[in-house]
Amino acid sequence: MLLTATCTLPEVDEIRTNLAIKESNFMLIRGSTSHRPEIIFNVQERKEIRDQYISDVTNIINANLLGRIIIYCATHFSCEYLYNKLQENLTTISIGYYHGGLRDDEREIATNNWKSNNTKIMIATSAFGMGINSDNVRVVIHVGIPMSITNLIQEAGRAGRDGSPARHFIFFSKKDIRVNYSIVAEYQETSVINY
Repeated sequence: MLLTATCTLPEVDEIRTNLAIKESNFMLIRGSTSHRPEIIFNVQERKEIRDQYISDVTNIINANLLGRIIIYCATHFSCEYLYNKLQENLTTISIGYYHGGLRDDEREIATNNWKSNNTKIMIATSAFGMGINSDNVRVVIHVGIPMSITNLIQEAGRAGRDGSPARHFIFFSKKDIRVNYSIVAEYQETSVINY
């Protein structure tokens, strides 16, 4: 059984194909809406000087200490950079990070710390998400434009799963488009090499 709220039809077909499930043994059941009235969306231009937008992120965290927070970044470097800066600024809050560049054991530790509520703030790439269903996430922050509308819906939708009010922030810059293009180009180049 595969349960998802936001997979696109091509993604569902890819999953079915990769798992070698015959079409006759496969059924898709999904909700008809991604409407989440409990989430307030905020979009603001990101300041180009890193310390300035880190200050904005820190202020959001300090104003939302009652729940957990997920911060999505586009790259491994961005995750670790933001993690180090927030560790300096928020010394009493448990912070973790997660991205596809971590070793398997590091990803497992980060995931277990999140699932057991030992981590209050998770800084991650889109690699953090599959199987993550925490009902006490009050804030999701995107530092940069998500790679797709599907990513935006899935990642923003990690907030407010218990139906309580939640917030989503996007800090964007024109540079994000260039970063996203380079990630896609790198992925396509890697995919071609792997075949």
